[in-house]
Parts: sequence; structure tokens; C-alpha cells
Amino acid sequence: MRIIGLPLVASFIMVAWDLAQDPIWATVLHGWVWRDGGAWFGVPVSNYLGWFGTVFTIYLLFALYMRRRAVSPVAATPASLRPALFFYVLCAAGNVLQVFFHQAPVIVMDPTGKQWSYAGIVGASALVSIFVMGAFAAIAWVRLAEQEKAATD
Repeated sequence: MRIIGLPLVASFIMVAWDLAQDPIWATVLHGWVWRDGGAWFGVPVSNYLGWFGTVFTIYLLFALYMRRRAVSPVAATPASLRPALFFYVLCAAGNVLQVFFHQAPVIVMDPTGKQWSYAGIVGASALVSIFVMGAFAAIAWVRLAEQEKAATD
């Protein structure tokens, strides 16, 4: 189950990040363009399905590769995992802080001509960051704390 479960959870964590970031990067900043727009503030659902499938495939292949290795993998220490968790939380916090800094017109337009509220985009990004990315980060924080406690007992 771990061979499928870990890549599955990791894929959801990556898609949560993408769900919070893409509407801002695509519709507000025009970092990339979805010619036909999409339902999530100008980003199509197929983008998220594609990201999920891509990262799941990468993580699954890596898990299968690691399972076939003769040497048992060395467990990472909680301290070595904190920088990744910190970066994930930092990205989520950056999404939340956008609510307080007006950086774009009140209304932005995607390539199809559909208009979107800037406040709606950054508000949705903040909510995804708090409740989805934040939930993943909180679970990781608790698990790391439990591992540290178990190592000292």
C-alpha cells in the first residue's frame, strides 16, 4: 500500500500548491496563458489533472525504483525535512499575504475575454493556502514532532 499511498499523498500536496498558485500566475501575472481559459479563475481543470498525473507517475516510478534497491533506504531525520516544510509554508504564507497588497487592477481578464475579480482570485488562493496547504503542513509538522519525540524517548 505504501508504494501507491505515498505517491498519492505527495501528488495531492503538489496539486494543492498548484491550485493556490496557478490562478495568480496565469490570470493576474500572465506568466503562462490558457488560450481557452478555465473554470478556476481562468485555469482549466485539465491542468490540475495533468499535474496530478505527472507528479503521481514520477513519485510512483521513484517508489518502485527504491523498492527494488537491495540496500534499505535510510530514514531522513526530522531536522533534515524541516527546510522542505518551511518552504511549503512560506509559499502558502505568500499566497495569503497577497490579500493585503493590492498589486493588480480590480478586474483582470483571461485570454478568452472573461473578467475575473482580483480580490476573488487572491482570496481563493489564500483560502486554498490556509485550509488545504495549511492542513498538509500541519499534519507534516505534527508527524515530525512525533518522530523527534520518539527518537529522544
